[in-house]
Amino acid sequence: MTSDAAAGADDRWYEEGDAPNEVSSLGAVEPRVEPVIPANFPHSLEIPKDRVRLLDYRSALDAKGGQPEEVAFSARVWAQVSLPYKDPGEVPFWVRRNGDVTLRVQPAAITDRNGNDAVAYPFGILPRHIMTWMATEAVRTKNQELILGDTMQDFMEKLQIEKGGNSRRRLANQMERVFGSRLSVEGLVIGARGTGYGQAKEYFQITESTQLWFNEKDEIGGEGQPGLWDSKIVLSKRFFDSIIERPVPVDPAALRALGSKPLTFDIYVWVGYRLYGIEYPTRMSWEDLHKQFGSQTKRLRDFRSSFAEAIRDISIIMPGLRYDLEPEYFVLYPGPTPIEQTTKRRQVPQNKAAGRGRGRLHAVEKPAGDDGDVEQPGDVPAGE
Repeated sequence: MTSDAAAGADDRWYEEGDAPNEVSSLGAVEPRVEPVIPANFPHSLEIPKDRVRLLDYRSALDAKGGQPEEVAFSARVWAQVSLPYKDPGEVPFWVRRNGDVTLRVQPAAITDRNGNDAVAYPFGILPRHIMTWMATEAVRTKNQELILGDTMQDFMEKLQIEKGGNSRRRLANQMERVFGSRLSVEGLVIGARGTGYGQAKEYFQITESTQLWFNEKDEIGGEGQPGLWDSKIVLSKRFFDSIIERPVPVDPAALRALGSKPLTFDIYVWVGYRLYGIEYPTRMSWEDLHKQFGSQTKRLRDFRSSFAEAIRDISIIMPGLRYDLEPEYFVLYPGPTPIEQTTKRRQVPQNKAAGRGRGRLHAVEKPAGDDGDVEQPGDVPAGE
């Protein structure tokens, strides 16, 4: 028998269409194991669009050495308390608490084209983008008067939000709600050397005046149909000053990557703000965080679940973020800020650092909004 014939005879142990078992480098015959794949298993796994958006942002950020291309700003008050996520309806005022800080929002009084009067609160993701744009423009121009543009499309491009007829109408409605709202911020004040205490309150309107020109579709101007004058707003002096004094830097591309979830938006701004200040792992109770972020979520466990989902998304776009989700606390660890600092943090005095562990860090319990003993984002040059 020739060698070819012998090979053919040896090969008859497997059926046509199969491949023979292979011999390993050790000389032993290895059995072939076929993967067991269910018949209904998808040929490709689809990643959710919101996750793809986060991963794309992270990839672009890594390619730039971890620093964003542009910097926007938020008013400091929105890093401590927040606007409603859902429409509160016909209630006299809206309240959010964060430690000793209390925010009360009074709704705007608006009149529609049919002459109907109503009170309306800003809510959802659009007012947050509007507020961020206003703070960024105030820091950039150092001017209370802000120009929205000739058309609604111009303004939507400035906000970098999705364009479309329904989006335009929703934006126009939320603009009126934001610009007409009135805020009061209340905080606990301790006297010198701990002698007595009191309460300090500030009352201010978001804007002093507005000039919004709408077409018959309730849009500013209209695409290709600019108004006779630019639409513009004038921020109230007190709100403008609060922005300029200590603006909180944020990455606008990160805010866009987070999508249309207002809770995630607020937590991103808050985490970035807190990272400018903490020197030790800091524990914040879920009850305190619920008062700050989740007052429209009735059950604490539901809020914890929503917060955990949000912080996981944020950790994708903030690679240096370190945290723990404990049964009773959220623990935030010191780490890099979303926007690189240009000045050094103020060090915690030795007498206050004493007793916090030797040679290692451990969690220090503080209210969710406690700024501690370090400088906050007012140290970051505004737009330089």
